[in-house]
Amino acid sequence: MSYYRLCCLLLGLIFSFYPQGQTENQVGQIVGAVYERGSQNKVHAEIVPLSGVTVTILQLDRSESTDSSGGFIFENVPPGRYSITAAAVGYDKSDVYEITVESGKISHIEIYLERTSFILDEVVVKARRTPKVISRQTMFSEEIKRVPGTAGDALRALQALPGVGVMNDFNGLLYIRGGGPEDNLFYFDRTYLLYPYHFGGLVATVNSEIIDKVDVYAGGFGAEFGADAQAVIDIYARDGRDDKFGVKANLNMLMSETLIEGPIGERGSWYLAGRRSYIDLFPITVERITALPRFWDYQAKLSYDLTENHHLSFDAFGADDFMELQIKDEDVRYYSEFAGKFHYKSGFHAQSLHLKSRLFSKLTSVLSFSHTPYLMDLGFGEGYFLRVEPDMYGVRNDLEYSLNPKSKIEAGFVSTTGIVGIKSFFSRPPEEGQSEYDFLADVFKTDAKERFTFIEGYIQGRYAPVKPLNLTLGARADYFNITDKISTQGRGSISLNLLNDLDLRFAWGRYLQSPQAFQILPDWGNPDVTDSNATHYIVEAERQLSSDTILKVAGYYKKLSDLITRDPEYIYLNQGEGFARGVEVFLKYSVPDKFFGWLSYTYSVSRRKDKPGEPERLYSYDQTHVITLTGNYKLTPTWEIGAKWHYSTGTPYTPIIGSNKSYDPNTGHIRYYAIYGEVNSKRIPPYHSLDISVNKRFIFNRWRLSAYLEILNVYNRKNLLSIEYNEDYSEQEPVYQLPIIPYLGVNMEF
Repeated sequence: MSYYRLCCLLLGLIFSFYPQGQTENQVGQIVGAVYERGSQNKVHAEIVPLSGVTVTILQLDRSESTDSSGGFIFENVPPGRYSITAAAVGYDKSDVYEITVESGKISHIEIYLERTSFILDEVVVKARRTPKVISRQTMFSEEIKRVPGTAGDALRALQALPGVGVMNDFNGLLYIRGGGPEDNLFYFDRTYLLYPYHFGGLVATVNSEIIDKVDVYAGGFGAEFGADAQAVIDIYARDGRDDKFGVKANLNMLMSETLIEGPIGERGSWYLAGRRSYIDLFPITVERITALPRFWDYQAKLSYDLTENHHLSFDAFGADDFMELQIKDEDVRYYSEFAGKFHYKSGFHAQSLHLKSRLFSKLTSVLSFSHTPYLMDLGFGEGYFLRVEPDMYGVRNDLEYSLNPKSKIEAGFVSTTGIVGIKSFFSRPPEEGQSEYDFLADVFKTDAKERFTFIEGYIQGRYAPVKPLNLTLGARADYFNITDKISTQGRGSISLNLLNDLDLRFAWGRYLQSPQAFQILPDWGNPDVTDSNATHYIVEAERQLSSDTILKVAGYYKKLSDLITRDPEYIYLNQGEGFARGVEVFLKYSVPDKFFGWLSYTYSVSRRKDKPGEPERLYSYDQTHVITLTGNYKLTPTWEIGAKWHYSTGTPYTPIIGSNKSYDPNTGHIRYYAIYGEVNSKRIPPYHSLDISVNKRFIFNRWRLSAYLEILNVYNRKNLLSIEYNEDYSEQEPVYQLPIIPYLGVNMEF
């Protein structure tokens, strides 16, 4: 206790021994009100009064309750200095307020209470209510925003989960359980999210402030998720505030963001969020860069209860990236054709409408309509360009019918159609694992528009014949008009609950991925290629070690066949095969409103064979060991610290073992050609780094402020990004990832 408060308390104690029989002129009154700290009501933007709050004068041991307007009165209070506190269910106990009472006068005071932060409690409760689903990891909003080293970015926070890896510090694209980024399917509020990252992996295109939770299905998921995925990242957007108008703002070193939200009458809500980077707004001149990289995104949502059984919501969200630079001849050693202006533009503007209905007591329906246009425009050098522009419309309906307390049936369909346009004077992209790639040898011109139509349907049953046993069996059928083929996939899982604290789960499923546009469209690819196949086998055990601790162990095996790979005669063929297997351990400990943290470990092997007769090789995204240890601790109600340590085996690469030289008649100089060793026969050194975070909250009467500091790569580990070579490939030069970097930001909430 401070010296000042100690003196006040002693003085108050002395005054408390004065006799209580003073006359009216010898006493005073305390008149006050209690409000919610940092609040406004939803109509008039005024602070919210609190009724039923117990207000106490400590020295006199007298208490009063606030009325409906938040007001209270203490009459016949002897003159002196007093300490006053307030308490109410659902709110933290107030600070100690000091007030002086004078004879015959009224002393006024305003007291503010802060709503109790049960953030982690809520997370735990929600997690227990969620049905046990195999290979699903859930991160809630408050966890996402508090994982150190992510600056609150939703998709970068997922890197801390078991089975999830990334290539490097600059690329946030996820690869899950031995798969690549192209194997993942992203949904945002039931709508396909085609462009989840700015600049291909810098930060997510979705603001974390509007996310409720993210479910990561690493494999073995049910029939409700369709083709084109071996892993699913399902992002749920929350509704806007329905109690009052609110504003949030975040300013940091990379971008600024704002969120405004509020109620729609008594039955609905809305929000509008936007973010923009601002490095391009500063008067910075960088050689060769003619337009500094900039990005922006937005999300908007309207939610409304039409009736007790029907809820309508509308989402609109989009993003845009742009950069431009000048490539000089000395930057492109032997390829003067590449010199000139380089530009990159990418973005989308999506809309979706959802109707959630309880049609009968046992039947629920979720009907969605969506529109997802996208544009990617890239160009450089002597007229090389690539413009890809899909414009897709979709409808989706999911039904759930409860037969009885032990069983239910789920069914649904998805229909998506639209035009995919490609204009280019460009080369086919390099294949995964391809070391020798000559852009100029494969350049061609195309101007194609093709209608892509996908029709999907599924049915799935869940049955719990006895308490410890749950069975799920489902099937789906998918049609893709370009392949003109209907494919079927069966999936199933078994869950056993033993001794009420141990769950065993087993899953099997067949999963298909349609050819990508450049693999199947005429000119670009082979119209005869068809789906790639994967079969998942998963076993998982989860145990609640205590009320605060959960342990989960999982093993998986994925058999891959009919993979689409390059072929010298047919361009692309279904001729590749491979597998991925691994073990994951996840140990999580949390103390409500105080601490959360976890340890995750993954052992994984992922290998591929590109053609029959070729040797098996490591997949480019293979990482044998991945360890993440993260924790977040609340020192006080306003101070919070966190740390995350990450280790991963280095990814494979194909080494250069020598060079050949020849005379180039176009330039009149000797030119060197690299000689490559075996594909992915070497690894870069292991990656490891420590990130820490500190957050300080300041709570004012009508608004809140928090300042945060994150330090990335605290011990300045030199993690290798790539290896550069000199002209004749005789000398190597390492290129490193991010050094130690401080990252500052401020959050404001009104």
